[in-house]
Amino acid sequence: MGRSADGRLLLLEAPLALFPGEIVEADVIWKTRHGEGRVTRWVTRDPRRTRAACPVAGNCGGCDLWEAGSHAPELKRLMVADLLHRQLGDGVAWSWHPAPESARRHRIQLHWDGTDLGYFRRHSHALVPVTACPAAADPLSEAIPRLHEALAGRALPTRPGRWELATGSPAQVVWATDERGRTWLLEPDGWHPNTEPICHRLCEASLCHEPGAFFQVSPPWAAEAFASLLRSWDLKGGTLFDLYGGVGLFSALLGDRFQQRVLVESGMAAVAWARRNLESAGLPSECLVADVAAWVPEGLGEPGDVILLDPPRAGLEPALCDRLATAGAGTLVLVGCDGAAFCRDVKRLSANWNLEQLAVLDLFPLTSHVECVALMRRRP
Repeated sequence: MGRSADGRLLLLEAPLALFPGEIVEADVIWKTRHGEGRVTRWVTRDPRRTRAACPVAGNCGGCDLWEAGSHAPELKRLMVADLLHRQLGDGVAWSWHPAPESARRHRIQLHWDGTDLGYFRRHSHALVPVTACPAAADPLSEAIPRLHEALAGRALPTRPGRWELATGSPAQVVWATDERGRTWLLEPDGWHPNTEPICHRLCEASLCHEPGAFFQVSPPWAAEAFASLLRSWDLKGGTLFDLYGGVGLFSALLGDRFQQRVLVESGMAAVAWARRNLESAGLPSECLVADVAAWVPEGLGEPGDVILLDPPRAGLEPALCDRLATAGAGTLVLVGCDGAAFCRDVKRLSANWNLEQLAVLDLFPLTSHVECVALMRRRP
């Protein structure tokens, strides 16, 4: 946040981080009560600012905080503190869980224009060619020139489009998936068609999913952070309702702390993998393909049950919040990757659920994004 010369509020963004107290110039679009701007020049720079370790940091649309260097976690904590203060007030206690320096991305999305391979420029579909990515796990970064070579040499489909490079946990083997869902595995002699799943060994859990499917950006750190947090909250009981459950990450991390699990997810392929993952872990589960907002009934659960929700970025639908107000379960855990939507939903639920714990996890290093997790108990 900033202020214009006449005192009006400005919401500013910059590709290389902003420190409190810096003076900048920006292109601003004025709204009714505030302005939104993109920084074009620094008039004064904070002495903590450092040289970006990525050669395309100023243009690439993937990261936001390269010039913050070792101060990036503290900058993100200040952003979160400001958001929670404005949205939930001063009386809400919360804990901050910064990412370790070892956290790297296990999925990256590149774009091929027929000649170059790289990321999109910020706020644009113009390409920024790259030959490496310091934000990605080493095997992914090292696979970028191998992918470019195969595309340029027509060893892979050359139609312009998006490609995803992904690796499992630990980061070793690399998969490349095109926009049509076709997948190749990188071997010493090049890329070969492949239908094997990507697998992750995370804490005490093993999870697999199809290449190109949604999963945590930095799985080892995400699993460590979620497992430590949820177990510190002593989550256990009769039934775990794992809603928006994906391929079963939360059910697997919580393991045998519940007598049974009901996982609901709209993606058919994800549910198929959730069944396999939880069955192989010896965790009896009912995995259902359904729209969560439509599936949740009135009076869901019993006092010893837990409802865990990890909705899309847009958060919970109002009608779903209304049905959760009638739930019989004694505990609700809400996960959200958009801070504003998350705070809105916490406030919607607060008439019937007490907010007991709030944690913010830095699961997206070098960006301004975080994951928020709330522990809520049913009001008497």
